[in-house]
Amino acid sequence: MTIGLLADPGLPIRLAHSLGPGLERDLATYLDAECTWRVEVSQETLPLTQGGEIPLMDHAEALKRSRHWDHVVYLTDLPRRTGTAPIVYEVDPALGAALVCVPALGALNVKKRTTRTLVHLITLLRERTTQKEDPQGIHRPASRIRWWDPVRIVPAHEHQDVAYLTLHGVRGRVRLLAGMVRSNRPGRLLPALSNAVAAAAATGAFGIFYASIWNMADALHPLRLAMITLLAIATLTAWLIMRNGLWNPVRHPSEHRAALRDNAATILTVASSVAMMYAVLYLVIFGGALTVISGDYLQSQLGHPVSVFDYAQLSWLAASFGTIAGALGSNFDSNTMIREATYSRRENERRKLADSYDD
Repeated sequence: MTIGLLADPGLPIRLAHSLGPGLERDLATYLDAECTWRVEVSQETLPLTQGGEIPLMDHAEALKRSRHWDHVVYLTDLPRRTGTAPIVYEVDPALGAALVCVPALGALNVKKRTTRTLVHLITLLRERTTQKEDPQGIHRPASRIRWWDPVRIVPAHEHQDVAYLTLHGVRGRVRLLAGMVRSNRPGRLLPALSNAVAAAAATGAFGIFYASIWNMADALHPLRLAMITLLAIATLTAWLIMRNGLWNPVRHPSEHRAALRDNAATILTVASSVAMMYAVLYLVIFGGALTVISGDYLQSQLGHPVSVFDYAQLSWLAASFGTIAGALGSNFDSNTMIREATYSRRENERRKLADSYDD
């Protein structure tokens, strides 16, 4: 039994390659030990439809026939929904095809959850079971494979053989949101913010050479310093989102919830990237302060014995000033590079498609 495991570039294809041999063993263990299982992994990018969907079911037969597969499963990092419900997977047992939305699996234990999902789906595909023929078949996972909440089955209206597994409730929305942020990989944004990082570092360096910043940091309570840090991160995050057009407007009343989810993922992705930049900037300034400022001189300026904590405080304030200044440097960073680094490849493709329709 040959399973074609297709995957989008990025996180899905890395996940697919990591599953390979282990998935074959799980299929033999949980489904049929007498069957010889083979999983063939391939990176594919099926073109999006005008509605921003992946038309796997339209290409399933051709894909299986050309590659001699028994079933095909597609992993994508594009969030999908039916109505207002986020989709975990879409399955058509009659076609022998299924599509899994990786972000809906959350941000933790993704490999384990993906394996469970695939074993469950391949069970359905192998048995060629539909919800109409076996109402309990789709609800029950494969033997000895535990499922997780919160999920529910939703039959498709257009195609009687197609069914969706969807997330529901606050817990489900949080899981999807965490998965979207993970798929966006926040760390990728830092190289695209080279000018912002340079401006932040240059401004933060003033904290090493100006005694007024030392005295100000010494006089501030740690709680106030923490509030300044949050303000700096929020300021640069808001600036990057608005300047680079990362905010997703509500194009139709029915898309309000989806737009809210997309914007929440954007905020968390950009804020995480800015927080990483802040941490790197802080460490650089802290190391510079320890190197440049002697303890005796710092003590003479502050008027009391000093310790490493005093160096940490002045670096804390200087890093916050530098982060706010990074907004100025970001004006010279490429909008295109920032957009591509903020989103996964599929999500960026979907947004470009939506923008072209607006134009």
